[in-house]
Amino acid sequence: MGEINMDLRDTHMIGARTRERIVSPKACPALAALGIQLTGLSDTHLGFKFVRVKPQMSQVLACLEGSGRVLLDGTWKHCGPGKAYVTPLGALHAYEAPSRGPWRICWVIFEPPTSGGSGDLAAPLVAGGKPLLLETDPKPLAAAIEGLYREHIGPGEPGVLHAWAQLVSRLARRIAGPLEIDPRLWKVWEAVGADLASPWTMDALSDVSGTSTEHLRRLCQRQLGRSPMRHVAFLRMERAAALLATGAYTIEEVAFQVGYENPFAFSTAFKRFMKAPPSQYRRGRGA
Repeated sequence: MGEINMDLRDTHMIGARTRERIVSPKACPALAALGIQLTGLSDTHLGFKFVRVKPQMSQVLACLEGSGRVLLDGTWKHCGPGKAYVTPLGALHAYEAPSRGPWRICWVIFEPPTSGGSGDLAAPLVAGGKPLLLETDPKPLAAAIEGLYREHIGPGEPGVLHAWAQLVSRLARRIAGPLEIDPRLWKVWEAVGADLASPWTMDALSDVSGTSTEHLRRLCQRQLGRSPMRHVAFLRMERAAALLATGAYTIEEVAFQVGYENPFAFSTAFKRFMKAPPSQYRRGRGA
């Protein structure tokens, strides 16, 4: 479709006719725990255009109907049904709706991995430094986002929101090309998931994996974007969120089931991951 002038500036235009259904971490704290800034479904029209020169985020955008344009290697390319535009952290990217007809898309925006906070719970979407245009089936992701949105504007049950959020994250990452997890890591996470209350240490995890602690640390950092012990904490908080959402357990009981003898320490850790204290999360309110 020809090269374009690369003197681009940040642009965020929705357009008068575009209609969007969006869910944010404020409405669903589980999104923050999964490193998701925002997700939604957009029926876009002429006037919808985004340019991000140095974005502090990564994104999966998949086309359901119509055909928009996306910037790829300095050239505008068609993005039609069955295509996904995957943009990594810091990479110049741009996309816009066509002059005729609607362009229906679903999308998930991820925070950058960091050394602290919820963002480091998301490993990088793309190993390289430039956007990709990939073949995909966008319908499962769109259905998951739709389910999340409907629960958000309807009953708003925390456990259901949490389940939808997990599905959105996993389906978006599958589109982007999931990392192949080393079988030794799967052994470790299966063992941890089966006994979250155990006082897991790096030595114990290393014994399960059959590797040295240092090698396990490198494997986990490379393939998940976080340390082994931080992933243990992540799995504990996921389980805790699901237990709290049932309303069948006290905070002390949930803390014990996921390996915390001190409920205050558990509450502090839970709030750090889920952006809301356990009592507030159980009531279904955002932080």
